[in-house]
Amino acid sequence: MSSSNAVLANATIREYRDLIRNQDDEFIKQMPKVEMHVHIEGTMTPELRWPLAVRHRIPIPNPRTGKYCRDLSELKGLYDLLDDLEQGGVEGGMLRFFELYYGGFDVLRDEEDFYLLAMNYFQRAARMNIRYCEPFFDPQGHTRRGVSLDTVMKGLQRAQLEAAEKLNACTETSISEHIG
Repeated sequence: MSSSNAVLANATIREYRDLIRNQDDEFIKQMPKVEMHVHIEGTMTPELRWPLAVRHRIPIPNPRTGKYCRDLSELKGLYDLLDDLEQGGVEGGMLRFFELYYGGFDVLRDEEDFYLLAMNYFQRAARMNIRYCEPFFDPQGHTRRGVSLDTVMKGLQRAQLEAAEKLNACTETSISEHIG
């Protein structure tokens, strides 16, 4: 689907996105929420990915320039998928999504990385008053890179326990493998 055939104009999508991000309704904020089937790797933000990449000395490719990202600001620009819609329709946005999703796996190397990934998610969940969540992870995406399942699980479980104790977020959590 090209951008000329889009159901909603990108300006409208941006407007809706900004309304959702900036809503300030106390009733909605205080309402307990549930988040089902969350791919934990997909919750990685540029603000987390960048320092992990720097720590592990992993360059992050910028498919727009064919070079590596120079800084966090450039990486954050890649996460604006609406720019891709303007350049190539839905398919362009999906391609960028998968590049970002699977590219983020590269910076997850040790237990601390998985802990930080999960804590980053649980902190955002706490701000949204999410009481139950079901994060999934892709074991093959990590074990094929030489990261042991034990490493992944220790980091995720440590964050899960700490979030339940200190953040009162996702106090009922099921971390599951997503095999397939």
